[in-house]
Amino acid sequence: MNGKIGTTQAAMLVVNTILPTATVVLPIIITSYAEQDAPLSIIMSTLAGLLIAAIVGTVIRYSNGAPFLDWVGEKTSPVISTILGLLMLQFYLDTTATILREFVNFIKDNVLINTPVTVLVILILFITIYMVRQGIEAISRVNSLIILLYLFFAPLYLFGLLHDLNVHQLLPMFDHTLAELTLASLTPTAWMSEVAVLLFLAPYLQYPQRARVIGWTGLIFVAALMMFSLISALMVFGPQFIKLSAYPGFTTVGIVRIGRFIEKLDILFISYWVLSIYLKLAIFLFVTVECFKQTFRVSSSRPFIGALGLVIALECLFTWQNPAKLNQYNKEGRFLVFFLFNVLVPLGAVLLYRFQKSRSKRKGWET
Repeated sequence: MNGKIGTTQAAMLVVNTILPTATVVLPIIITSYAEQDAPLSIIMSTLAGLLIAAIVGTVIRYSNGAPFLDWVGEKTSPVISTILGLLMLQFYLDTTATILREFVNFIKDNVLINTPVTVLVILILFITIYMVRQGIEAISRVNSLIILLYLFFAPLYLFGLLHDLNVHQLLPMFDHTLAELTLASLTPTAWMSEVAVLLFLAPYLQYPQRARVIGWTGLIFVAALMMFSLISALMVFGPQFIKLSAYPGFTTVGIVRIGRFIEKLDILFISYWVLSIYLKLAIFLFVTVECFKQTFRVSSSRPFIGALGLVIALECLFTWQNPAKLNQYNKEGRFLVFFLFNVLVPLGAVLLYRFQKSRSKRKGWET
């Protein structure tokens, strides 16, 4: 059932919309440009993300939580709404496929080394489709429980690394130019822009007028956790090792130990990450299905979830089968695509609404 979700639940959905893949992909990209100044790029990208969240929240406030494409169709025309819907559907299909591929690559490299990729894709998608069929309310409830587990894992992580932290690994600070910091902040800004999923979650928000607060709260929490993860990895290994490691966050987790009697806790943290990435995948599949529903104006999207899942599986298997190609896209191409759909589309909707409102006011004065 797709019931209404509260403000806190929605903010937690924003957190798991961004964080699981960001903690895996971003450290290598950021440190390749900014090295020990990488935390500064997180701050810059967070400020940009807060601005994006304000734009998205403004759209939802103007539409009062109405389905986004339906609202665009009312303000423009059904043809423009359908064309925009088709483009955004392609965007969300592609984004969900890349999330699935990143999930599969990690599992293949670290856990189920001998399991065929096709089997992993099918199993993960079956579970995700089941989650989406339960509705966004059920997803948000489970997601809230997963987020609360950070209260257990973050202190355990920090306490286990206490004797390995070396603050001198963060020196010298402010050693990179503004251009290098800007390049380092582009990719995390793309991840922060994923807050735009609220456009399609808006009909299920209990208080859509609080969409800005939802986006800001979620992004601040994401920034704090990303900063915590990145700084701890830098203090343990230094920037040069992070640039060479495939999964620096999980490499750091691998040395967590408590005294001499508790060690090798990486499987515990990996299990928790798997729970988080399942929820991220479920959120994006739900948004993809919602975009399909609004684009083709169907009353129920449940019969089409399996078909959309099949399209995502095929793209995952054949478009992104080369990890180097996916890494290159994450580093250089993702920002442009995300900026187009997550920033320019909602910004265009805000400008369109204000233009129409000002024009109607002028007509009122003339009469």
